[in-house]
Parts: sequence; structure tokens; C-alpha cells
Amino acid sequence: MLVWLAFRKKDSTKYSPANYGSIFYHEDDYRQVEIVPFENFNALIKQAENIEEFAEKNFDGIGYSDIMVREENELKLKDRGIPVTELEEVLLNLSLPRKTLVTTGISPGEMVSKNTLGYGENWNGLFFQFESDIVSSIWIAGTIPTGKDKVTDTLNVLGRKWNLLLMDWNSCKLIDLKDKEQIVTYLSFEDYGE
Repeated sequence: MLVWLAFRKKDSTKYSPANYGSIFYHEDDYRQVEIVPFENFNALIKQAENIEEFAEKNFDGIGYSDIMVREENELKLKDRGIPVTELEEVLLNLSLPRKTLVTTGISPGEMVSKNTLGYGENWNGLFFQFESDIVSSIWIAGTIPTGKDKVTDTLNVLGRKWNLLLMDWNSCKLIDLKDKEQIVTYLSFEDYGE
């Protein structure tokens, strides 16, 4: 009965069942396709080149004989001071369910990813973490399960509003999110529907 009363509050979207529930991302997807401040551009290019060179040297035909740990970005996303509420206003354009319980790990064996929200469905979506209502990281796991135009527009707004890049560590591609054509080209290589 108490839950039923909560749904009757004036702002019904805030208490919509779509705003609750859980979403899972595999632990290997954490920040593999991440959104970062533009000021890291040169360092990201250099690091991507180092990763590609390292991968070539350490590939044995089946797998890799060694691992490389990426360096942290000099300018962190949390340094932008993006309020969670402002990011969520932009993410509404995706028209995806907002999930307040985010789990990660290897299924089975999930654990709660604290201070994390997700937009999408299990294995696929846009996720972000926050500290004290300030966004500390944004990443994409799998693909964002909505139309390519919505994804393009949303990423472009993020880039223009906060001067951000998308770094895809899986393919070592770096995308200036202020440039809509770069986003369109990048998404054409990903598994996005129309």
C-alpha cells in the first residue's frame, strides 16, 4: 500500500516503475568506452598508440602474453563538476529506462556498483558514476539500445555542453563529441539500428 501511495505523488515520472529495477554490465566493460574531458586528447592519442604497439608485441596467435594497465586521465571527468541532475536531463533524450540498481561482475556472481545509474538494458547501455551529486565517470557497455539518431544527438549534446571526447579502448578510436559527423562515422561501425 505504501508503494502505491508513492506512485500517486504529483511528479508521477519521478516515481514511475520504469525508474526502478536493475541493470547489469559485465565488469570487463567498465570504462572501456568512456567519455572524458577534451583536455586529455593528446595523452589519449599517445596512450592508444602505446596500447596498439604493446598488443602487436604481445599477441601470440591465440591470446596475449602480457597485460597493460591504462594510465588515468590527467583531467578527470569529476573535475568538470557536472551535476547528476544536468546529465540526466540530457540523457532523457535517449528514451530509455533509468535504472537505479546497477550490478556488475561476472554473471552469476554480480555485485552492486555503488553510486552508479544506468540507462538501457542488461549488458547494453550508458552508465555513470557519481560522488556527492557530481558525475565522476560515464561509459557505454555494449551498445545503447535505442535508435542511432538518438544516440548521435545525445552524445553530441554531451560533447558540446561539457567539451567531451569518447575514447573507445576496444578499438583505440577517439571521437570528438562536439563533431556530429565523427559520431555518425563511429556509430556506423557499431551495432546500432536506425
